[in-house]
Amino acid sequence: MRYGLHLNSESKIDQIVEKGIEAERLGLDTLWICDMPSQRYGPVVASAIASKTRRIQIGLGFSPYLHTPQQIVSAFYSLIGAYGERFELCLVSGDKNQLQKVGILKRSSKGIPDRLIKSKIEIERKSEEQGLNFEISLGAQGPKMVRIAPSFDGVHLNFCSPSIVEWAMNEIGRIERRDFKVGIFAPSYVYTTLDPDIHQLLRRSSTAVILGASDRFLKMFGFYDELHRIEGRIDSSTFERIPQEIIEEFSISMPSQKLKEYISKIDNLGVEGIVFSYPQDYSIDTIRDLARSLKR
Repeated sequence: MRYGLHLNSESKIDQIVEKGIEAERLGLDTLWICDMPSQRYGPVVASAIASKTRRIQIGLGFSPYLHTPQQIVSAFYSLIGAYGERFELCLVSGDKNQLQKVGILKRSSKGIPDRLIKSKIEIERKSEEQGLNFEISLGAQGPKMVRIAPSFDGVHLNFCSPSIVEWAMNEIGRIERRDFKVGIFAPSYVYTTLDPDIHQLLRRSSTAVILGASDRFLKMFGFYDELHRIEGRIDSSTFERIPQEIIEEFSISMPSQKLKEYISKIDNLGVEGIVFSYPQDYSIDTIRDLARSLKR
């Protein structure tokens, strides 16, 4: 099992770098930076971290709706040229609300899988021309995305409950390629002592993931009706109204002594990695809490 940490790029650069240095010192395997319109430019953040670390792998999440294959390859060409083959790519469709802020509308998910596959093929072609070598995984949640996962080097599932992960593994099917990796990328808060304020941040982050899911996906697991029983509009500012049982399907939130049991369950399903996303990176202390929990 490989363990990663997603670093929220809204923080100051020096704070992000400090967290990256500490994650490497504590023995985590990967750091992830997601390129979003509302945050700092991902490759710049990755470069700042890489300049102060030596071993830890650094992943970047890109949406082909925001960056062309050539732009993505150029970013990796610069990073690998400066810091070596420590980088990997995850292609994602992109958060609907984030894309709308920069004038990109995704009215339907119909063409998204094809767009991602075509981008992956083009990125591979251009990378080979430049002599570059890096893995390209897929960020997936709904059934259409999960089913195209075998076209990539691996997949990061945007949910974490064992029951939904088991469904995804069945949808992906038997992968004969030994290098294909299935991982989880989820809002997380593994703690020694619960901080209610950080737990509220977890609920807010989880709500954003839930609201980004397709209606089809939500209906498959019974979440759609539950959400629509809530009076009034549900958005990221009304995260308190999302039922806790739904939050738990999309987030890893537990005291440190329960983490081993959870990891054992998903390991048995074939999951090979977990990326603990915001707010696990809230502070140096929360990162240390995670590392201590993993060592147990």
